Amino acid sequence: MSKKIFSVILPLIMTVLTVAAQSAAKKPVESDFFTQVKRISNLKVWDGQIFFTVSQPDKEKNNYSSALYQLIDNKPVRIAKDVSDYFFLDNGIIFRERRESAAIEDKENPSTAFLKLSYGYGEAGEWLKLPFQAAQIEWIEKEVFFYTSPYNRNTDKSKNYHIYDELPFWANGRGDVSGRRSHLYFYDKGKSLLLSDTLASVSGLKLSPDRKTLVYVLKPAWYGKQPEGNVLVSLDAASLEKKEWKLFDRASYGSVVFLNNDEIVLTVNRSLEHDKIENSAIYRLNIRTGKLTLIDDGALYAVGNSIGSDVGGGGRSEITFDSKGLRFVTTDVDYAPLIHLAWEGAGITRLSQGRISIQEYQPYKDGFLAIALEEQQGSEIYFIDKKGNASPLTAINKPVFDEYNIVKPIEIKYKSKTGQELNGYVLPPADYEKGRKYPAILDIHGGPKSAYGTVFFHEMQYWANEGYAIFFTNPAGSAGRGSKFSDIRGKVGETDYNDLISFTDAVLAQTDFIDADRLGVTGGSYGGLMTNWIIGQTDRFKAAASQRGISSWLTFSNTSDIGYTFTYTYWGTDIWKNGKRLWDASPLKYADKVKTPTLFIHSEQDYRCWLVEGLQLYYALQYFGVPSRIVVFENENHELSRSGKPQNRIKRLEEIKGWFDKYLKNE
Repeated sequence: MSKKIFSVILPLIMTVLTVAAQSAAKKPVESDFFTQVKRISNLKVWDGQIFFTVSQPDKEKNNYSSALYQLIDNKPVRIAKDVSDYFFLDNGIIFRERRESAAIEDKENPSTAFLKLSYGYGEAGEWLKLPFQAAQIEWIEKEVFFYTSPYNRNTDKSKNYHIYDELPFWANGRGDVSGRRSHLYFYDKGKSLLLSDTLASVSGLKLSPDRKTLVYVLKPAWYGKQPEGNVLVSLDAASLEKKEWKLFDRASYGSVVFLNNDEIVLTVNRSLEHDKIENSAIYRLNIRTGKLTLIDDGALYAVGNSIGSDVGGGGRSEITFDSKGLRFVTTDVDYAPLIHLAWEGAGITRLSQGRISIQEYQPYKDGFLAIALEEQQGSEIYFIDKKGNASPLTAINKPVFDEYNIVKPIEIKYKSKTGQELNGYVLPPADYEKGRKYPAILDIHGGPKSAYGTVFFHEMQYWANEGYAIFFTNPAGSAGRGSKFSDIRGKVGETDYNDLISFTDAVLAQTDFIDADRLGVTGGSYGGLMTNWIIGQTDRFKAAASQRGISSWLTFSNTSDIGYTFTYTYWGTDIWKNGKRLWDASPLKYADKVKTPTLFIHSEQDYRCWLVEGLQLYYALQYFGVPSRIVVFENENHELSRSGKPQNRIKRLEEIKGWFDKYLKNE
């Protein structure tokens, strides 16, 4: 062994041995471990007090519970159950009444009820009941507000058949959407006034601090194929006069935040106009004068946390601001820090230090509150001081995690074929023994514009506790390295595939405990696509588990809820302009080359990567005599692995583990 290779491997060996010694007496992470993990979200501050919601899977009831908590004397205290979101108004905490089951909803006479907890709490009482379905609401006062409400143009709602006359006609997690819209209304003391066209759809309501101006995003009226992009609209709350802002030729407007009564900050994605994959830019708009200022083009830092987790909490964090600039959570390679972007010169300052991945945050005292994942722990609430140091304020998940044999990732550095320095990680088997060789699984994330981090991922820890090494990286196309790195238009299955193979080579070269003859590969969504692609390009992986992936760009583009938009985004064409290119890039084309035993996991109501994507490749492998199996989950969709019914999530993990056991544990 050369001195160079020895110098790389020796520290890895010492790390693995240390971890193994520390974890010897702890419980193994099993397939149902996630049911013990609590998700923290909806972090808010009212009158100096800290509030948040906590949800948790219930294995026995096969559902999820949620409750509202307050942090009192550094301890989480439950103050109301069945709360998923809430706000402060009328000197109390207001939240929607949740019915025992959505199936009980009276569709002929829909209504929306709000409950109120006043100071001192106790039982919540009815605060306001509305004789209609209200989705998003922006309040002027208790009985004066703007709201959106669902509308279905198709009045024939028989359960015996479906009627489609638009595109998209279905949507993952929502079912049939042909003819459905979200209308904007103004409610004034018992009277509702429709403010949007019946064929238009409205979202993203934001009311100015003085409650005199509403800003929202509009999908202009359509029938048939839904137009791409949207329109920014401002509305005078007194006169109800509207103004559509023609800021760009083709754009998608995202987050909107009022800086004051006259100015907003907004994120704008101009990928349609520029005809490439890119991050959203941040602009400042004066809605009185029309002055538009570019703050940052998003080339390096995108707004939002793209780090994947199957147990993480948190929700969507808004942009906040101070006199010098903006603050937002971003993705930096494999973690999610809070950063400050200066108004002038777009200078970046990091407001959080270390490798903490922030999911939500709120300005608080002289620093910030944050729901975050750190190292291999569940989500907790942290206080981030003015130096960026994070201190935990809660230990909601820590006692559980401390009891279990949780493996720490080891960093692997490698070079892409283009010479770019990249990195990834390996989880050693939980009960690693020096000198033994173990089977290993390459786990590929979804997206592709997302990322794996160093935070806890249950599926990986479960497999590591079952005797596997798990390795993962963020190949070309991933989030966290800027727009240029994410833009793999026309290169899916090429640059990203090369990175995954280069990473696999680096893992084998830099570790001494992985058996190169017992490698498996898995992934979901885009990770499922890449799993399907890999088995048609190489035989080095001895087993595969493809989850909710694409097998043919031809069928995907014409059946998925995002088919025609996503296909164009990543290929810049369609099947009529260049069907051969899409077929050449489809895993199904290479099914006759596949030798790898493959398990397919799919969901019956997955309209993102529809069931046909799993079935047709499974069909082909059966046709060519390749060992294969498909497991189809009823009443589940594309989100099975993250928010599916707890018992189905457990079954999914055990099916994948059983498949790899069959083909990789033949020592």
